[in-house]
Parts: sequence; C-alpha cells; structure tokens
Amino acid sequence: MLVATASEMASLDRQTIEEIGIPGIVLMENAGRGAAAFFMEVLPDLLERRITILAGSGNNAGDGFVLARLFWVQDADVRVICLRGPGRLKGDALTNFQILEKLGVPVYVWDEQAEFDTQSAWIEESDVILDAILGTGLNSEVTGLYRTIIEAVNALSIPILAVDIPSGLDATTGKVLGTAIQAMATATFGLPKIGQLVPPGENYVGRLRVVDIGIPPAVVEASPIKRWWLDEELASSWLFPRDPSTHKGHAGHVAVLAGSPGKTGAATLVCQGAGRVGAGLVTLLIPSSLNPILEVKLTEAMTLPIAETSKQSMSRSALPEILTFLEGKSVCAVGPGISLHPETQELVKELLLQCPCPLVLDADALTALTGDVELLQIAKSPVILTPHPGEMARLLNESTKTVQENRLDLCTEFSHKYGVTVVLKGHRTIVATPEGQAAINSSGNPAMASGGMGDVLTGMVAGFLAQGYEPFQASCLAVYVHGAAADQCIGKMSGRGLLASDVLEHVPRVIGRLEGFHGEL
Repeated sequence: MLVATASEMASLDRQTIEEIGIPGIVLMENAGRGAAAFFMEVLPDLLERRITILAGSGNNAGDGFVLARLFWVQDADVRVICLRGPGRLKGDALTNFQILEKLGVPVYVWDEQAEFDTQSAWIEESDVILDAILGTGLNSEVTGLYRTIIEAVNALSIPILAVDIPSGLDATTGKVLGTAIQAMATATFGLPKIGQLVPPGENYVGRLRVVDIGIPPAVVEASPIKRWWLDEELASSWLFPRDPSTHKGHAGHVAVLAGSPGKTGAATLVCQGAGRVGAGLVTLLIPSSLNPILEVKLTEAMTLPIAETSKQSMSRSALPEILTFLEGKSVCAVGPGISLHPETQELVKELLLQCPCPLVLDADALTALTGDVELLQIAKSPVILTPHPGEMARLLNESTKTVQENRLDLCTEFSHKYGVTVVLKGHRTIVATPEGQAAINSSGNPAMASGGMGDVLTGMVAGFLAQGYEPFQASCLAVYVHGAAADQCIGKMSGRGLLASDVLEHVPRVIGRLEGFHGEL
C-alpha cells in the first residue's frame, strides 16, 4: 500500500473532485461511513454509549458531522461540540452541519468567553470521544482553546476515536505539534500517512484502519508517490514462485567477507541468513587461521581461506584473490565482524571500487566508509548499505538523535545523493533507493534488540539479491521476512530473550506463507 504525505493526499482528493468529477460531499460521506463501521468494530457497544463528537472548522469537522448523523439515525446518544462557530464552516462541512440541525441532533457551540469548567462538563459526561478537531493539513503548533481541549480529553479515562488523524499530529512527519490526541483507534482516509506509521506519531494513532473513500485506483497509480507500507500483502506480491526445475546453480551464489577473532559468530549468521532465504550457494571468505573454526560452525556454506594480517583479520594483500573469486558471483556481503584493523578497513574501500558484483555493506564495512563516504559515488557495482542508527549517524556526521528524529528524510536524501540503496535498521526500518523509492517496514518487535540480528539481515538481503531480485525488492523482502520471523517467534516466547538463530528457524515458514502455503506453521 502506498503511503502519502499530507500534501500528496490533498492532491489526490483534489484530482478526484476536480478532474474525475466525484463530488467532495460523496468522498466525505464515504469517509464517515467507513469510519463508523471501523469504530463499531473497535467498540462493539459504541451505539449504547454516550458519544461526543468534537469538531473544528474544516473538512475534518465535516467528517465528524457525517458520523454524528449516522449514529443519530441508529438511536445512539450523540452530541456534537463545535469548538468554532458555524460561521467558520463552509462547503461540504457546512452542508453536513445543516443536515444535523434539520435532524435535531444536539449541537453545542463552545463559548470562549464563558467559564471553561462549566462547558467542559459536556465532555466529561461522555462515554466515548470522537476527535474531529484538526485534520491532516495541520502544520503549526496547537495553541489556545484547541490545546486546552486536547489536554483535557487526554486526561479522561474513556476511549478516544480519531477521525483521519489524531488532532495535533503532523501527518507527514509524525511529530507532535505541541500536543496531540492519544487515540485508541484512528480511521484514516484514502491512504495511510507517513506520520501515522513512524514514531512518535504511531504511538498516538492506536489501532489504524485505512478507509476507502472512493478515490479511483487510476488516480492513485498515476500519482508520483513511490513510498510503500511494507506489509505481508506487499511482500507477497513481490515474491515470485520458483520453477519446479530450479537447482542450486539457478538460485545464485553469495560470497561473504566476514569474521575475525571473537567474531566468527557474525560470519556464521550472515551465511545462514543467505541460505535461509533461498540462495543456491554460499561461500565464506575467511582469514586463513580462522578457517578450521568455520569449517566446524558451517555445514551448508563453503569456505575459502584468504590472506590475513598479524591480528588474524583480512589482509589487503588478499584483494587480488578476492576479486578473482568474485568474478561470476551474484553478490558479495561484506562487513560483519571483519574488525577495525587499518589494513582490513583499507581492503573494504579498495573492494568497493573494484568489486565485479553487487555489494551489501554492513557493520565494520560501514565504519571503513566513515569520512570517505564519497567513495560510494564511484563504486564499480550497485551497493546496498544496512546501517543501524549509530552507523548512519557516523556516515552523515550527525548525532544518532538527529537520525532517529528524521529517519525517512535522511535515509532518502542519502540514498539519492550517493546512488546507493539504504536499509536504515531499527523500529520501522526504512528502505530507500536513488530513484526515490522508499518503504516503511511493518514487521518486527523489541525482542530483536540482541546481538546477531543485523548479521542475519545482511545475509538475507544478499540471499534475495542473489536470486535475481532488484536491490529495492531484495532489501524490502529481507527486511519484512526478518521482522515477521521474529514476530512469529514471539508467539511462543516473551518480549526478550530472542536469539538471532531463533529467527533463522522461522524464515522459511514466513516465506512459505508469503508464497501461499497455508499449512500449520
């Protein structure tokens, strides 16, 4: 499913009304009906509760008026509180307000000159609040009466249901503009908004439902939006089935440069990650003195001993042998556990400029690029980076806090500037490409905060790339399956104590589900 900014969503609405000719009041009616159905799903006894709808003065208020009418005609106890006088209403919102008047729905207009506590009783006597105060167009801090009302509503111990977006939330960034409604559930219209899917916004929307309001699919498909919500439906649509005659030679060969003393586990997990997603062959290039260890740790993957430094890390002198081996290989994954030895770090930079196959760079390989990030612009082959927030901060010469507060924007800007695909790991992992594509991942959980998870993901990205997927789809599939496998584990475990090797066990089951296998998992 595509994900929109506030302005992109407004443009889709405008095109539907002005170019297709579907009246705005029809879209508003569809929005209200879809939201009503969802809210009654969230609260099955909703019609038996005292419902208060808080309305502002824009189209968000109009959606609230439609909801008031729909519940009123079903004999619900409904009241509407207009925080601005009806004189501020116009267009479709005004039409729906006038319908409420003719039906006799109780409507109160807030008087800012009167005592707040006297009028707040209208809110405090409610069993449920429907928030239709501020919509997705909000772009400035909430102040005055609206702020006071939002804070008063949040202090109540009753359910709050948001119409399109919790009031006070920036629909594009997810940032709280001074204060915001803390909703139990949100019915959003047309497409999900970025700010509803990423922190901190996702913590305010509660349960989210995207309501189809009648925007024609052709209008959406013709839009310039290239940003997706990475969920099971999308991942399944991208995963192509294997031909029955497929053999290991058809499924790609992944080369892995990983491992150093104390970090042989990282090398193992990368190789297993590649194999679990279906790579036909995997070969680990490992410092020669460590080869006997990996011969024992790895069963399915092959190993190739290469020249090493005095500290048993990969030597720069191994570059000619590495490049010769990489000829004809599908992809090379580099970085986990290779160490920060200066010679090894130099090897990474030279490999970047000469590698004959696509590269997936992680961990210590990303450290090698710190201060030399411009090398990415002259890389010989396509590159995928898989940084965690701290590594991304070092590449950008920014703070981790800055990265976390601007994950999507910084990820997409970096990808475009340096011509690489970026997988910014963490909660709601971001995938971005130089062509402007981006995805926000829906899977995963806090139990993944343990060593080795990133190593597994690196192998999975390389494994999908080896099978012929383009960098964006390979990265997205790996990210989604990785998180979904961890989610499946949590069905049987707690929110902590999850090992990277536990996730590996569930990867084939998740892929099977995406391929349409519905047997017992």
